Amino acid sequence: MKSELPPRVAPLPVRLRPCLGESTNSYIRRLARANHLQPSFLHCYLCGPPQWFGRPLLEHLATVAGHSSEALERALADANSLGGTNRPPRRLPSSNPFAGRQDLARRIAQEALKGTQIRTLAKRHNLRCWDVRFALQAPRLITAETGQLTDPITGELADLVEGLIGRRLNGRQIWTELMDHHDYVVTYDSIRHYIRYTRPRTATARAEPLTSNLVAP
Repeated sequence: MKSELPPRVAPLPVRLRPCLGESTNSYIRRLARANHLQPSFLHCYLCGPPQWFGRPLLEHLATVAGHSSEALERALADANSLGGTNRPPRRLPSSNPFAGRQDLARRIAQEALKGTQIRTLAKRHNLRCWDVRFALQAPRLITAETGQLTDPITGELADLVEGLIGRRLNGRQIWTELMDHHDYVVTYDSIRHYIRYTRPRTATARAEPLTSNLVAP
């Protein structure tokens, strides 16, 4: 008689309801801390091998959270970008309420990924909740490649990453530090790209004015 293997993921003891318009990273952080776990550990646990630092599977997140996949799809702003089984696309209105206002739609998507609720976004921008959902669900705004909706590594975030690099942390350690102790939406690939490509260009750009000053008469 063959014994069945236990499921890889199991429900967590403490359950939390996701907020409307909340990002997946924000929900994972709240869920992990409520269950006394490190957010980076829960994120990697949901992804599983070999893509430990990739996008968590919606089905796994639904299992550990104790909610249905459909409920998480309705609540989480970036649920369409999560991995998992193929799901039919959501029905969208025939007319685009953001025709000629793409910047507004992108700004709404970015604010939602920071944790702002849909009702708050609708009131702030004088829109209907359905219009806000359109901005969050439109495939051209939220796709499998959500790099445009994550924080670019510039300004204060770049200074923070530089400080972590100064502590001789590698890319994985930097991602873990940001996930566990800072509220930034940064993918592991973005950190690797910054270390390998953006950082050398920035250093070169800073060195050029200094060199020109030295050779100037």
